[in-house]
Amino acid sequence: MHAVRDRALGILLFLPVPLVLWLFTRAPLGVGPSIGLGVVLVVTHRLYARPFALTRADRRCLWCGGSAESGSVLTVAEPFGTTDWRTCRPEHGESLKRVLAFAASHPSALKFGILGTLGLFLPTAIAADAGRLGPFSFGDARAFFRLGIASTVLPLGWLAESRGRLDGEVPHVPFPVHIQALIGTRAVLWLFRLVGIAWLVLGALHAASRLGVTPSGALD
Repeated sequence: MHAVRDRALGILLFLPVPLVLWLFTRAPLGVGPSIGLGVVLVVTHRLYARPFALTRADRRCLWCGGSAESGSVLTVAEPFGTTDWRTCRPEHGESLKRVLAFAASHPSALKFGILGTLGLFLPTAIAADAGRLGPFSFGDARAFFRLGIASTVLPLGWLAESRGRLDGEVPHVPFPVHIQALIGTRAVLWLFRLVGIAWLVLGALHAASRLGVTPSGALD
């Protein structure tokens, strides 16, 4: 019974992640308030999501999110410390190891692609909305954000499971894994694949419209 409850709570605690992306890219409250609320959600998410994930790390599969009380243990070196996680079956353990190994072998690209893109987007979006960047608009900042994030997560989503090689070492991943523990690494990879493709297309269409290749605002 606790497996169903854990999965439902994990999905609930994961929802702030897509909410933040919606606030950043759609700005429903206005650019400044939406970005401000999104930043608050980012900063506070770890305070409740990580304790939830860690207290269930010995009974949930980090790959699929299912029950894994008798599964094997994988030690992971995260930015917040070294932690132990379980997988429910050998094939899930191998898939997880390959994904984490891939991330561990590309730390600079992942950090620059995600944190660098976010760090540039936040002040640029606010400045653009205030008209301080001339013709550079919030839509331009949003397209840059989408292209930067998509270019980073698409290789991880499509290549990590097939290209990663752990070789028995503890993976030193550049990001905390409690977020993927909420819904399972497999589900997160599929979100990377699908959202990455969508954002790559939207960002490219916006760039094309700015160059006059497509109608302005197409599919924006």
